Amino acid sequence: MKSNYKQLGQFIRQVDVRNSEGKEENLLGVSVQKKFIPSIANTVGTDFKKYKVVKKGQFTYIPDTSRRGDKIGIALLEDYEEGLVSNVYTVFEIIDEKQLIPEYLMLWFSRPEFDRYARFKSHGSVREVMDWDEMCKVELPVPPYEKQKEIVDGYKAITERIALKQKINDNLEETAQSLFQEQFAAFYNENELPDGYSIATLDSLCSIKGGKRLPADGELLDTPTAHPYIRVRDLGSNRYVCLSNQFQYIDEETHSAISRYIVNTNDIVISIVGTIGLIGKIHTSLNNANLTENCVKLANIHTVTPDYLYYTLCYKKQIKEIELLTVGAVQSKLPMYNIQSMKILVPPTEVIEDFQHKFDIFNEQIEANTIEIQRLYELQSVLLAKLAY
Repeated sequence: MKSNYKQLGQFIRQVDVRNSEGKEENLLGVSVQKKFIPSIANTVGTDFKKYKVVKKGQFTYIPDTSRRGDKIGIALLEDYEEGLVSNVYTVFEIIDEKQLIPEYLMLWFSRPEFDRYARFKSHGSVREVMDWDEMCKVELPVPPYEKQKEIVDGYKAITERIALKQKINDNLEETAQSLFQEQFAAFYNENELPDGYSIATLDSLCSIKGGKRLPADGELLDTPTAHPYIRVRDLGSNRYVCLSNQFQYIDEETHSAISRYIVNTNDIVISIVGTIGLIGKIHTSLNNANLTENCVKLANIHTVTPDYLYYTLCYKKQIKEIELLTVGAVQSKLPMYNIQSMKILVPPTEVIEDFQHKFDIFNEQIEANTIEIQRLYELQSVLLAKLAY
């Protein structure tokens, strides 16, 4: 053990407060992104008195690590005064916050190295768990309170800056989407189009290709390589799909096996399995990245621009058209042939050019904010890495 490292067990204690009043509000789960999320458990016939109460400032972790992609689900409750979690979860708190700040400890848990440590220390025949004894044996640096607070405040400032820039981008995107709809949405409800306008199938405007599943011996890596791997979870509400500290990677050998299934800058990606209909435009930071089989890419876009096509698809998602193209009762899927046959409004060339000129103003601002967000994520990763020293 390094001289400034201490075992976690001397700073924490388990908490086992049951929901004796039978409350049913704020039923929470814990994600591998180390966040509390609303529970999706089927609660029909559930005895809520068995659930554990977790309060603001307390931690919850899921001992079972074998079914979570080599990650451990652990989170610090910050957004609610109180919540309910399954009785199979472990709730704990810090004994003296002047000795160890909860947010500082959560930063330690957020490091990719801690996930690897948790998996290594997990054991069991049917399912592998990191039990309480192992949690108490975790070793971490515990600097003086003032130093911990300085680290926490620094990380918080970065996080708040990311949120601010993301909020600005969200507002710009909402404005851009509104402008698109004002100019083009009404044409989809008309029987006759003005001169120069037409309707085309999506596959006549681009090539539509699927991603690729990892080979049987391939695995996703937390350590960055030259080959990011885009999953459905990497698509969100933002237009750009860009590299962040949440991405996982593949090694050179795995990439060689699926190297044909890459994306390029300005390709549009759509999720077709799982959370269906997530749409994103590939940022330059993910040029040549590999793509999951649960998405398709729209490449070689012509006649219209990638931005015009992106906002068209967002509009179709908003009016539920993409949902109508989804099939399957047990495992829903958006089939390739349904995507190919999607009807797209094609305005005259001069209208497209005018549209793109207007939207380039938005693009410049969004791109500048996106680059800053990327750098801030990198700064967060550097800060987490420095905790070990």
